[in-house]
Amino acid sequence: MKRRTMLLVGLLSKTHSFVYANSNVDTKRIETAVLTQFDSLVEASKQLDKQAYFSHFDETKFVGLNSNGTNWNSIEDLRPLIETGFSMIERIELLEFTNVKISVIDANTAILVNEYKQQMMLKTGDKVKVSGGGTQVWSSASGKWKLVSVSASDKLLVNQ
Repeated sequence: MKRRTMLLVGLLSKTHSFVYANSNVDTKRIETAVLTQFDSLVEASKQLDKQAYFSHFDETKFVGLNSNGTNWNSIEDLRPLIETGFSMIERIELLEFTNVKISVIDANTAILVNEYKQQMMLKTGDKVKVSGGGTQVWSSASGKWKLVSVSASDKLLVNQ
């Protein structure tokens, strides 16, 4: 019984230390830093700048989930989708993010969720409208805020 009590006291002490350490996280500073990186990612998308776009990803730790239910097990799985997509687009006419929310997990991790609407002019002359949402996991473990995971969802557009 003594050993069990000592283990419980030790566990409670460590839990209290973890909660206390996380209560010192500067949530506003982290939210601002992540939002700045997100805005930069959006700008790279609007400019169809592949190099700037991929500079926001942790290329060694990245994994993600495509809207079709398949995994991106590395950045190399995502790269062809982005590069092909960017090369087909003449210009972005609208890229609007709504309902953006950042949840700070700890000093090195934040999750950003969003909804978006996008309208593009393809090089073929066709206009395309898409909408959906996404989840992004941002990590600063490498020293800079980078994407380590994304997941995508598509939303059916009604009354286009």
